[in-house]
Amino acid sequence: MYIQRNKAKTKTGKEYHSVLLCEKYRQGKKVKTRTIANLSNMPDDMILVIENYLKSKTEMTVCLKDIAVCSSIDFGLVFVILQILSQLRIDEILEKILSPLDATLVKAMIIGKIITGGSKLCIYNWLCREEAVCEFLGLDMTGIKVDHLYSALGQLYRHNPQIEKKWFRYHKGAQRRIYLYDITSSYFEGTQNELAAFGYNRDGKKGKKQICIGLLTSEDGFPLRIQTFKGNTADSTTISGQILALKKEFGVEQIVFVGDRGMQIMYNLENDPDLSEEHIDFITGLTHAQINTLISHGKIEINLFNSDLAEVEVDDMRYILSVNPELEAKERFYLENSRKQADAQIEAIRKSWEKRCIRNMENLQKQQENAKKHKKLKIELTVKDIDGYKKRITLALKKCGMDKYYNMETIDNKEFRVAFNRIEFDKNLSLCGKYVVCTNVPEQDMPKEQVRGQYKNLQNVEHAFRDLKSDNISIRPIYHRHELQTRGHVQLCMFAYAIIKIMENAFFPFLKDFNISTTLNNHRSQKTQLSFNDLIAELKNIKLCELKLGQGVQVIQTPKLNEVQTAIFQVLKIDPKKMTEKANKIKK
Repeated sequence: MYIQRNKAKTKTGKEYHSVLLCEKYRQGKKVKTRTIANLSNMPDDMILVIENYLKSKTEMTVCLKDIAVCSSIDFGLVFVILQILSQLRIDEILEKILSPLDATLVKAMIIGKIITGGSKLCIYNWLCREEAVCEFLGLDMTGIKVDHLYSALGQLYRHNPQIEKKWFRYHKGAQRRIYLYDITSSYFEGTQNELAAFGYNRDGKKGKKQICIGLLTSEDGFPLRIQTFKGNTADSTTISGQILALKKEFGVEQIVFVGDRGMQIMYNLENDPDLSEEHIDFITGLTHAQINTLISHGKIEINLFNSDLAEVEVDDMRYILSVNPELEAKERFYLENSRKQADAQIEAIRKSWEKRCIRNMENLQKQQENAKKHKKLKIELTVKDIDGYKKRITLALKKCGMDKYYNMETIDNKEFRVAFNRIEFDKNLSLCGKYVVCTNVPEQDMPKEQVRGQYKNLQNVEHAFRDLKSDNISIRPIYHRHELQTRGHVQLCMFAYAIIKIMENAFFPFLKDFNISTTLNNHRSQKTQLSFNDLIAELKNIKLCELKLGQGVQVIQTPKLNEVQTAIFQVLKIDPKKMTEKANKIKK
């Protein structure tokens, strides 16, 4: 049986509605319909009850007043993170090495770091509020204090060698050949951290101590190893440790180590006794000073830099010469504009000097006319005055970044001469947008286009640092004091980044093609381009609701997913039904 709603319209335009209770029956080979009852005069809510009962006879009928939402939590993003955490085998690594409580707390902190982006205290308070999340993790917060989270961080780093080896093996690190490496810094609030020191600050935070963080990744930017160094550690001093770890700890046979121009990879390979016996292939960039040296020695020529790649081989070393037109225009503009600013600053100081000299001459003339009356007037520049002008010029040139192109030849009572080094300026101007990639990888193993491509892949490591420092993870500012907790915090953030990286790899190709239609007030349809943060917000909006149906019956449900949310789960290849399935199992 079923409910059939009919609508009829007369010639005059009047509409008639009827609601019939019908059933199908078979007469011979034909299927016919008969009306059992006319329900048109019954109340709508009673018709709805009959219709619902007929549609699902096994389910009960519940009064509307007996339906209530007992609880609701933002669970979509938590669920996705849990699934990716399992796919990456992070949970497996932690559970095999750490104690059950520490492993669970570290997993909770990884999820909390991505969700809240806050401190350990913030994550602890979040866990205390989100009982459902703790149930999914199997974490009982009874008796747990924030100190337990700090202790788990320390245990995470104490077992770091074992964790690194498993992570490296699970993600086939030893089967790779290309390894990208870069280093960044992160600042502290406070001064008591055991690793904190003043150094080259990449965050632009003056007066803040910092730590340095070295990240080793695959060629697509997936994190394989992260290390924490004191804040005053030079980039080049960390190279040997990374290469030796790849060779001896992880058993990598073939290595092409890719680092930027500040790493001094060649110097390390030539001068480190532990590396001199190892054959390590590398790809790196040259500084402008190194490029100028090669040009001055006649090993490369400036006219070889053009839109096409050029290659020069000198002493078994390959130099790939390239030009970035956009960067060339930007650097030329910067240099020429900086020179104009420097000239303007020097001219302003020269006019100030000239004005003072004219006044001194006027004072001298007054003294000659009446020495007694004007004997205290200043008639020449003192040593202090001259030093003051020199200091002003030095500061002005340094501010413009042009101090290496100017030379203060003479500043005294008679002359003000600051020379501009045109030759040096033109030399650097000619190198704008030009760069040289250096490698010892044989040409038959890697053509020049691929060499340059691998060097450009260092932007994947830079992207990782941006994610670590952005709201996606918020590695900084760091509030920890003890060395183990600090190192554990950085390790935890690497796991969080690995999860974000998997999501980005899935989302970014999807975002290029996906548009969502939005209806404006004037009912026109407009295509809106979504961002990564929009997709994260969509996941956060997926609620896990506990419903009360009648007396003593409770079920867990999620709202119907919208178009974007459905597409997200499809892209990530995750079944959204597992959210309620696992929740109901835990509840039982």
